Amino acid sequence: MEERLKREQEEKEHKKKEKAEAHLYTIIKVARDEDLAEQIGKDIYFDLVDHDKVKSFRIQKQMPFTVFKEEIAKEFGIPVQFQRFWLWAKRQNHAYRPNRPLTPVEEAQSVISSYTFAFHIV
Repeated sequence: MEERLKREQEEKEHKKKEKAEAHLYTIIKVARDEDLAEQIGKDIYFDLVDHDKVKSFRIQKQMPFTVFKEEIAKEFGIPVQFQRFWLWAKRQNHAYRPNRPLTPVEEAQSVISSYTFAFHIV
């Protein structure tokens, strides 16, 4: 019983800490070619990719985008030089479509400066 109370207290403190630090982080969703290939042609979902099923990363807003790309390389095994990140735009019909690739200047900035939308690796 005492152990359970201790664990609950730790969970409470962890959630409180996360809430206090939430403004320092952002969520980036990464859709790969495989994610698009799995989605396209299925009648279940209208969009190019189901953003609820792609990998999400909770990262610090001030992290350099180059460091984020290195994390992606480790996670998916895609070398940095073969990664291309695209901004996605929400259309009037609520579908998301790739809008444009990030420029080298944007990729040299911090994550928050490079926009905080979902990205697609080609």
